[in-house]
Amino acid sequence: MLRYFQLLLVIIFVGLSAVSSRDSKSSDTPADREGKLLSLFQIVRFPNEPCIGQASKNGTCYTADECTSKGGTNAGTCAQGYGVCCTFTESCGATSNENCTYFESSGGEIGACQLKICPCSDNICQLRLDFNQFMITGPSTSTVIVSAHKGGVIGAPGATKPISLASRCLTDTFSVLTPSGQSPPSICGINTGEHMYVDSSATCNDLVFQLGNTAQGTGVGQRQWSIKFTQYNCDYPNLAPDGCTQYYFGASMDTVQTYNFAGGQHLANQDQNICIRRERGNCRICYATVMESDFMTSGMATKMAIAKPSSCCGYGTAGTGTNFDCVIIPGALNPAMLSMQGMFSQFCGRSAGIQNTISTVGSMMSKTICTDRQPFNIRFLSDAFEGDMEILMGVMSGFKLTYLQTSNGCNN
Repeated sequence: MLRYFQLLLVIIFVGLSAVSSRDSKSSDTPADREGKLLSLFQIVRFPNEPCIGQASKNGTCYTADECTSKGGTNAGTCAQGYGVCCTFTESCGATSNENCTYFESSGGEIGACQLKICPCSDNICQLRLDFNQFMITGPSTSTVIVSAHKGGVIGAPGATKPISLASRCLTDTFSVLTPSGQSPPSICGINTGEHMYVDSSATCNDLVFQLGNTAQGTGVGQRQWSIKFTQYNCDYPNLAPDGCTQYYFGASMDTVQTYNFAGGQHLANQDQNICIRRERGNCRICYATVMESDFMTSGMATKMAIAKPSSCCGYGTAGTGTNFDCVIIPGALNPAMLSMQGMFSQFCGRSAGIQNTISTVGSMMSKTICTDRQPFNIRFLSDAFEGDMEILMGVMSGFKLTYLQTSNGCNN
């Protein structure tokens, strides 16, 4: 909702000169004098629109006084110089109801660090968090066997499958608490350049860091973050679909990856649903890796990437399946084997089955995994520990996949 401010400029000497000239210009009519009086005032109106301030920070266009009263920073002019681009930066313990606010570390944080985000209007449905910088302690990479599981239950009767604590965020975590909706999974490690979508809550959302004293992971001492959050109205035309942790749009070709892929170890307890908007004229999306290390999840100790449903995304009917972690691509098919469409939608292992390079003409070769199923999405699931095959295979990085949307196979 736009709120308009009025800037009233009064030039006194013009009024005085108008009075003094009354005697010398007897030909002035009442209408002439009224026009001169109105010319004393200039009314300038401008909406509180988004703007880009200094250091490329996004802000909101306010008057200088309004920006000061709201606790913002004057980061340059807007509205043709009548307003200022007001940016907002908050740290631990603050509360904000300003759109496009930055949550930044100040250095030396320890323990709980929380920012409360409250709606900037009564019609906010969604938040987007952009991790312009995100480095906290990463997950454990230890493959030391600590217990056993059966059917995913640690210490269950008859448990024989060994487990380690690798992939768990044991020192630092970042979470978003959504009282009125589903909260996204907690994350840790290096996630600079990633983003996250969250359902907005009328009772405010909490961004919470828990920062431990005793290091049990990777990247200790790299605690720095700058998170921009944007609030979207319920009638915004490009809201992320329901249930999406991430949402990519605006390009037919891009790269998606699991959280902390840059840190070299995927995270435990994830349900990361990556949604991709179908761009105009396309009806199919294809995924491929560039390097073998771009796809490393649980499953078989071999390099095969394609696995039957009984081999991943679960533990099997006996509860003794290999491992749980997997990637789901609904309606997946290999372009070279169209008759097998949909037979393999769950993937684990390593990337030999889908490793490929993008050709110079912008298309993918036959070793890709494609799907016509819309809306486009790819989902990563992981359990709370690493099992026997994961221990045998070593550190699992998760996945980094390049996708390309295409019109090949479209009916129109």
